Amino acid sequence: MNKKFILTFLLVFVLASFVSAAENPMILRTIKEIKSVNPSDVANLGIGVYQISAQYNLGSYQQGQWMGFENKNCEDLKIGAVWVEFSWERPETNVVLTDGAGNERKIYLSASTPAGNSTYGEYYWIAEDGSSYYANSNHGHGWPDLIYKQALVPEHLARTSLSPEQKNPATEEPLTCGVGNNIIKLKGQLVDQMTNTPIGSAKLNSAYEFSPKEVITDSNGNFEFTVSSDYMGSWTFLDNCHGWSGNIGLQKDYQVWGNGQLEQTYKLALIKEKFDSQPNVQDVFGQSEIDMGKVYAYPNADISIESDLSASFDVMYKLKNSEGYNGGGNSNFREEHYLTGALPLNYDVFIQFKDQNGAVHKSATYNIPNDAMCGVVSLKYFNGESQWSILSKVEPSEETGPIQIDIPETVKEENPQVISNLCYGCLKETTCYPLGYRKGGEFCSEGKTFVFQSQSDSVCDNNFECSSNVCVSGKCISEGFIQKILNWFKRLFGAD
Repeated sequence: MNKKFILTFLLVFVLASFVSAAENPMILRTIKEIKSVNPSDVANLGIGVYQISAQYNLGSYQQGQWMGFENKNCEDLKIGAVWVEFSWERPETNVVLTDGAGNERKIYLSASTPAGNSTYGEYYWIAEDGSSYYANSNHGHGWPDLIYKQALVPEHLARTSLSPEQKNPATEEPLTCGVGNNIIKLKGQLVDQMTNTPIGSAKLNSAYEFSPKEVITDSNGNFEFTVSSDYMGSWTFLDNCHGWSGNIGLQKDYQVWGNGQLEQTYKLALIKEKFDSQPNVQDVFGQSEIDMGKVYAYPNADISIESDLSASFDVMYKLKNSEGYNGGGNSNFREEHYLTGALPLNYDVFIQFKDQNGAVHKSATYNIPNDAMCGVVSLKYFNGESQWSILSKVEPSEETGPIQIDIPETVKEENPQVISNLCYGCLKETTCYPLGYRKGGEFCSEGKTFVFQSQSDSVCDNNFECSSNVCVSGKCISEGFIQKILNWFKRLFGAD
């Protein structure tokens, strides 16, 4: 037999063996209970499926207590590969759980390691026999960069299963979701916390079930939806100019503590949160319909940052109704950053940078003006100096003509939607055109988009809608007809 043929055959065989070495993932949809964790005093243990994301997290274990995400939104109840997030110094850890179909599953996790970026936890993909595999190619702390098909190979093995005979169940766990029979109807009005004016067209969002599938506030800010009274959950509205509203939450056996003493226990608490304020809590046990009154959303602005530092950042706004500071941020080391809904109006804010050497840098403090609402506040931080400015809304007119808008690259990349909010007219690239402006056979319409001008006999309201630029009695007049009229006047007055 030809030696070259034999070598080729062996090479193909070896490669095929290598590919087949990838393990099957452990597959499940939900977790009914955590039967045991050994050692039991570990914490910050999260378990999820399908995709490594908070959206598909099924719950967390904290020193003896499993806090499962019951009543999850139906769209988030995916069936898929199991992943684990662990942020705790620990020895090898064994987990025994029962899935939603009643099958017992065992997971074997490796001991913790100091390697990697300690800002993150350690992530693992789990094979069907319970073996754990690193989800990060550095085999330590860090955001996962391996999907399960890449991770479940020998080179990324973290710990071998002690139950090698364990297999995925033969039948798939069925999807069971919905608000169920024990429901509460929640209704109220969404308003701006600063002005008390209604907020229309805001959309309800939640990781928990609610009905109907889509809830949007009407022009007066009114809303109503139903949820299950059997489970806890939280729901919030999202609006372009306010970001997330205060949470609407339901929680069983809710306890209120003060000065180290238990002051009150609510059998089923309805918790209505409000920005920079204490939450409003009422016991709604046994009620089937609740009018919550006003639910508040605080107006805000986005922030765009350009600097000469490769650094992470935190927004630090000073609270008015309690001590301290609050705010979001980004842990990535970059010279440019963008964060939506980060700056509450009329609050003093500074940005705290942290470079890769751990050095802290602080910008000057800036009070976010009310006219920044729905827009972008820009910070340029170079050589330790701060330059704050607002990307304000522009309203071009016939007198001003088109207006050029200076838009930072981070805004274009991170939130192109906000750019259209900055132009009260029609935006093309970085130029804002006034309503009615004619350009290349098109005009800027009330819909803030350029549309083609209409031909003769088309219905119209304004001259600029017509290709002839003449609208008479609700109809576009043809250029030929206009020329005939002009010629008649010329003859009438003896013009050449």
